[in-house]
Amino acid sequence: MSPKWGTTGKNGGTVMPQTAEPRYLRTAQVAELLHVSPKTVSRWAQEGRLPYLRTLGGHRRYPDREIRALLESLSEPSPAGQPRAAS
Repeated sequence: MSPKWGTTGKNGGTVMPQTAEPRYLRTAQVAELLHVSPKTVSRWAQEGRLPYLRTLGGHRRYPDREIRALLESLSEPSPAGQPRAAS
């Protein structure tokens, strides 16, 4: 059973239910995860290499789940002697 709004947890704090809304990362957060500069993240987004949405203020936001999936695929070792396919 999922918690209701305003119910009290074990430690006396209010329990907030999990939302099904996707989470988004800022450019600097993506840069930190991928170990590149924020400028590189922006350039990759412009080139279509990274998925993103624009906020009403014109800032880019990157879908957390897709960026972490990309990070996992980049961390997997490639088969010996075969270079990774370039995107």
